[in-house]
Amino acid sequence: MLVGIIVLFCVGLSAASDLVARQKRQMYYLCGTFPNQYYSTTPCWYDQAKCTNGGSPIGVGCTNSAQCTPYYAGISTCLNGCCCTVPTTTRPPSGSSGLCYNGQASNTRCSAQGQCPSEQTCMNGLCCSTTGNEWQYACGGLVAIASCTNNQCTQGFSCTPSNYCCECPVGRSSGRCNAGTCPSGFTCQANGYCCSSCPGNVTPYGSCVNGQCGGGATCRAGNICCL
Repeated sequence: MLVGIIVLFCVGLSAASDLVARQKRQMYYLCGTFPNQYYSTTPCWYDQAKCTNGGSPIGVGCTNSAQCTPYYAGISTCLNGCCCTVPTTTRPPSGSSGLCYNGQASNTRCSAQGQCPSEQTCMNGLCCSTTGNEWQYACGGLVAIASCTNNQCTQGFSCTPSNYCCECPVGRSSGRCNAGTCPSGFTCQANGYCCSSCPGNVTPYGSCVNGQCGGGATCRAGNICCL
């Protein structure tokens, strides 16, 4: 009789434990469109016409903006766990001037250190006024990995004309190569990162500012402006 009571008591504990476990289970929603699907703890909203910033949903889940870069050639960001495009807010200047990272107009091109006046820095192919914030935008608008040392960088990174180390020689990387392959517009480099370039490997005419370029250039993969 005592054994029976113990068995019933254990079964009761097990059932109660299962009930607690069921109550604690998190519900997940499968969002996105194949092959860019992801699990979300909130109901999917990627099919809405607009994101909260006024941009368009890309249909990819994220926890930070860098995860959206491989799926969109222009400027993107991470909002509410979903990748969204960033609507254009900056109007490019008229004429032949390109755009510096801060929106400053410049028509002085450069491809190496020392080609710009002393008060300017070569940023993404354009001579731009030195502000002290170059490190924040050196890699096609993204933060630099480190400063160059004697024109060299460690771990296979590229020393750019701004004297900062980036994953790519120009523009921003879309991330690591996947078995030697990269998203459209990018090619796998020797350091294992997917990088872009202008047609004919021509030096970019600045980096895209909110998806736009000056001087008639076009915003391409890697956030670079190409003529």
